[in-house]
Amino acid sequence: MVYFFYNILLFKIWILLKLVSLFSKKIRTEISKRNRSLETLYKNPPNGKTVIWFHSASVGELDQAKALAETIRRHRPNVFIIQSVFSSSVKESAFSDPLANCYFYLPFDLPFAYNKIFKRFRPKFLFIMAWDTWPNLLKKANQFGTKSYLCCASLSSQSSRKNPLVRLLTKSSFRYLSGIYPSHQLMAKEFEGLVSTESDFSVLGDTRFESVWNKLETKSPNPIFTDFIQKQKEFLNSNKPVILGSTYPICESHFLKYLGTHKDHLSYWIFPHHWESKRMMEWKSKLQDYGSVRIFSELKEKETLPKFLLFDLLGILAFAYQYASFAYVGGGFHNRIHNTIEPAALGLAIITGPRIQNAPEALVMQELGGLFRTTSESDFCSHFYELTKNSELREKMGSINRNFVVENRGASEKIYNRVFPYDKI
Repeated sequence: MVYFFYNILLFKIWILLKLVSLFSKKIRTEISKRNRSLETLYKNPPNGKTVIWFHSASVGELDQAKALAETIRRHRPNVFIIQSVFSSSVKESAFSDPLANCYFYLPFDLPFAYNKIFKRFRPKFLFIMAWDTWPNLLKKANQFGTKSYLCCASLSSQSSRKNPLVRLLTKSSFRYLSGIYPSHQLMAKEFEGLVSTESDFSVLGDTRFESVWNKLETKSPNPIFTDFIQKQKEFLNSNKPVILGSTYPICESHFLKYLGTHKDHLSYWIFPHHWESKRMMEWKSKLQDYGSVRIFSELKEKETLPKFLLFDLLGILAFAYQYASFAYVGGGFHNRIHNTIEPAALGLAIITGPRIQNAPEALVMQELGGLFRTTSESDFCSHFYELTKNSELREKMGSINRNFVVENRGASEKIYNRVFPYDKI
């Protein structure tokens, strides 16, 4: 019955979207992009190979999927992998990774939306990363005999899925899952009352630890950044910057308050989450009251590094952390925290905003003492100042975080061993 009401709501939303798309170029473009990606998918038949379907909500979950896909490919190189994503924040350029045979945007969760995919590909397994369990997707997978697993599973104590009506739908859809594998023991308790007794349930960890580690060990940043580091190596050996990563306007407002009340001789590397030219110029103008400011792409040869360096280059934040003294990770004052595993892997003390409940790794680091979770402007300023002044504290927190990452590698192998020994591909 709950599916019936869910689908009625979906149909109403879908009709509304189609109507609004007549007047909204943005929505028309979004619908067109998703349809185009499905057309590309259908042009790539599996040719008799066993198909495994991975689904990720956004960029972070895509990293989780890639780590697990890499492990499966190592053991079973001939499988055919299709990878779907939901969020438009995943750019089509991310679809070039060879781990999957084909990438596409997930269709709107209508009951008939997946028929063609299941009929054409007949996936044997569906791996959903973290939390993006669409009810009709799970039900359709079950109808076609596809085994579905929720890996690196996370569920916030404040999740809307705890709402009585949504909880009923969540519980109904979860019964179609063959296995649910929480990322950490802290997350396991949040699934109480939602998991069917027929589903395999075990804490197997978060594959992002391997994904981050593999990225740092085997990938290289943009050559422009590499060249910059080579030229500044001597300076950076004795002048480690503080990194503010994935910042939003509210993060920047708190940082400006800190600068207005605390004087220091530190340098700062700032990576705004969005860096449109207008926003960068506004941000640059505000920082100029507290010291020299440059935008990375405007730096000239042999120019002295400014107090504030604003980065407008993609794909380098994870590699930049190794040169920092500590890191502020943005998102926590906005909606949800960004990647804290990257700075942790490189042994940095971390400071965040309050919204970290959807990131079990951040919650654990807070509990272990490697992360400051700040809840207000004054709280942020106080802890930020503490980290600038106390090198012993920075080293202690950084060591805690690095050890945490090292100890939690191996989730992909655990998931693989849990799922595949019972199925011959």
